[in-house]
Amino acid sequence: MSLLGRMLLGILLIPLQVLGWDWHTRITVTVNNQPLSVICGQLESQYGIHFSYSREIVDLSRRVTVNFQDKPLKRALDELFSPFDIRFARIGEQIVLTVKKYPNITISGYIQDVRNGERLIGATIYSPSQQVGATTNQFGFFSLTIPKDTASLCVSYIGYLSQRLCMTGKSFVIVGLQPSNSLREFTVSDTAQGQRQMSALHVSPADVKSMPRLLGESDVMRAIATLPGISGGVDGGTVTSVRGGGSDQNLILLDGSPVFNSSHLFGLFSVFNPDIVKSADFYKGGFPARYAGRLSSVIDISTKDGDMKEYHGEASAGVIAVRGMVEGPIKKDKTSFVVSARRSILEPILNNIDEEIQKQKGTKVNLVFHDVNLKINHIFSPKDRLYFSSYVGNDNLGLTLQNNADSTTAANPFNESTVTRLNWGNHTFALRWNHVFNPKLFVNTTLNYSQYYFNIDYNYYYQPSKSRDSIHLYGKYYSMVKDLMLRTDAEFIPDPNHIFKFGAGGIIHKFNPGVSAFEDYSQSKTLLDTAYNQATSVGGEVLMYAEDDWTVTDALRVNMGLHSSGFLVKGKLFYSLQPRVQVRYQLPNRWTLMAGFTHMNQYLHVLSESNASLPMDLWVPSTKKVGPMFSRQFTFGVNKILKDQRYSLSVEAYYKSMRNVIEYKDNSKIFNSASKNWDDHVETGTGTSYGGEVMLEKRKGKLRGWIGYTLSWAYRRFPNVNGGERYPYNYDGRHDIKVMLMQQVGKRWELAANWHFNSGLPLTLPVASYEGVNNPSPYDGGGSFPVLDQLSNRNQYRSSVVHRLDLSATNTKEKSWGSRSWTISLFNAYNHANPFLYSIVTDKQNQKRYLQEISILPILPSVTFSIKF
Repeated sequence: MSLLGRMLLGILLIPLQVLGWDWHTRITVTVNNQPLSVICGQLESQYGIHFSYSREIVDLSRRVTVNFQDKPLKRALDELFSPFDIRFARIGEQIVLTVKKYPNITISGYIQDVRNGERLIGATIYSPSQQVGATTNQFGFFSLTIPKDTASLCVSYIGYLSQRLCMTGKSFVIVGLQPSNSLREFTVSDTAQGQRQMSALHVSPADVKSMPRLLGESDVMRAIATLPGISGGVDGGTVTSVRGGGSDQNLILLDGSPVFNSSHLFGLFSVFNPDIVKSADFYKGGFPARYAGRLSSVIDISTKDGDMKEYHGEASAGVIAVRGMVEGPIKKDKTSFVVSARRSILEPILNNIDEEIQKQKGTKVNLVFHDVNLKINHIFSPKDRLYFSSYVGNDNLGLTLQNNADSTTAANPFNESTVTRLNWGNHTFALRWNHVFNPKLFVNTTLNYSQYYFNIDYNYYYQPSKSRDSIHLYGKYYSMVKDLMLRTDAEFIPDPNHIFKFGAGGIIHKFNPGVSAFEDYSQSKTLLDTAYNQATSVGGEVLMYAEDDWTVTDALRVNMGLHSSGFLVKGKLFYSLQPRVQVRYQLPNRWTLMAGFTHMNQYLHVLSESNASLPMDLWVPSTKKVGPMFSRQFTFGVNKILKDQRYSLSVEAYYKSMRNVIEYKDNSKIFNSASKNWDDHVETGTGTSYGGEVMLEKRKGKLRGWIGYTLSWAYRRFPNVNGGERYPYNYDGRHDIKVMLMQQVGKRWELAANWHFNSGLPLTLPVASYEGVNNPSPYDGGGSFPVLDQLSNRNQYRSSVVHRLDLSATNTKEKSWGSRSWTISLFNAYNHANPFLYSIVTDKQNQKRYLQEISILPILPSVTFSIKF
């Protein structure tokens, strides 16, 4: 090659020699608090060093301060990346960045209130660096598998200060959170959008405290009844119908024990004393596989465990009821107790109210309710804990009707009286053992006993002053159901993407639905002796289930499961497979799509005589004639988080079909002596309900609450009822609007308002009447014949619209010994006469019959004084 050629080649190679680099290339870079990506950019622009990496795996957003002065490249990169466990290697002319792989570890334990040791349900523990987390279960337990190099975790819970947990190498920890003194927030769903479950509600301890105190109490059932898709009855005090289902289709659990009747005072109060309620989970669709036994809803209520460190108490007195609660350690940090009691104090009011009316009509009413809760728990070790809880509650109603006609005003003077005594109640007991087998496996074993009973004693006295004999009639109505259950539930969490829950159990159901004798003592004659001659009926049930909460991707989450059960009664075996699936997909801009399918089965039926909110229920098992009920429900929903998570908008649609629902045959009731088998008096048929629900919730700020609207249809069809035609169900309320508002005023005042509107419920009314041809009654003087009604088609008419406004204001002041509060509330604030029941009455002057709308709940002011110490 000529000299000129060699010179030209040397000139062309100069840029390559300048751009070339190796590990010994010396670099000079100075940055102050800049991301790693900025340094990589400088190296690329100044020295031609190109970096290749995955943004999803390698995080270059972490900031550093460096001052490299003529430092070899490899040594500089070592100092730059090693603190963040980022590895580098030269491949060709690029430096490829990867993350150092560490073995995974599983950290598990409990999250609790640091002051009293109360385990927190639904608390969140989260790794920001790994973007994975876990939620505590019903007993405050969590399990989270993360890389060993994870530096810290964030622990949070509604109403508590968040805490950063530094990793110390321990695999089992107990985390204590400090309650927050900031404004409490009531939320009707999980705080994390990805955790939001369709058709569900979790009520935390902070939620319970911030509920409106109507009639002086923060009632968890009343709060649930304010959500869309739920009928709480005329008074709104309990959950009656959910998405077109019957009142018997709601599974209500108290520490795992079923509660068959959830109300006091005809639904004005629930049986759950707010002083002892810790949390509640409510489902109206998308039921997890671990729940079964009812078609329409699940309400799972947990009570407080009791303070492990100090003694505390609460007491309150109002115009309707008084209540108190005491909790504390039996052995500090080992054994604790909590006991609460509540009793109505209506006697002075009932004795003095409407005295003139009582004198004129001879009416006297006595009504008392009370309940007692007790819970004791003992910690044997950090991984073993035993709980015992019990509930005893009763209602007693006495009604005396006196009717006298003396000789100065009547040709046939007499003395007539009717004395009716009713009492009903629930008794539940639960013994539960928690055991952590390993960091990924938690097991709870429960032994439950539950009992519900209802009694009526009826006495009728007629004493004429002339020659006719006196009359004494006696009737007794009796019903009881008992459940004894043993079950084991397990949680296995292999990694953050899967939570497996599985379990098995058995239940012994014992039924006593007999209606006792109805006798005429004056003639020594038995008129009706045990309408249902089934003094004891025993059914056995076995169950198994498995479910997986699977995080498929960051956006997609699926909960799928299967519940299997069998029911044996009187030689007849029923069994069912109940698949469940729910899918949640998170879209950009805080939109979430949700869809679900559930199959539910119910082996128990209820025969109800009363439409007047009296708990006159006969619980009976499925039989050869009347099989188990089952339902299939499809749901679809969309949720949107608005304005920095201050607002939430949710829209849901559902379709539910039901089979083997029951209804009385036409002209058939419980007191029917034609047969002693209850299944001779009922028809089995189908039910359909569908509709849409919209709710706008304000979740943060001094003003919180929600507005809900429901548009729904509910129908029933029976072969021999209503001519076999479909008719509206009793709870077919077309339009339903609910508004719940809570306002914090300063540090001491909490105001609340709850407004409810319903467009009216279906009614069956007489369209004609005529005098019967039966023999006249031997007890009415022999001069009258019964009036017989010709009824309309089933539920052809509708009741008047129902609407009611409730208001409450609470003033709380902190004291050196605790706190005191005054609550003033107005139930039915503008005194609207909502229909409680309808009756056909006869005008004595013109003998014309007309429909009378009876309302029993006028405006009810209440003042309650409470203390905490």
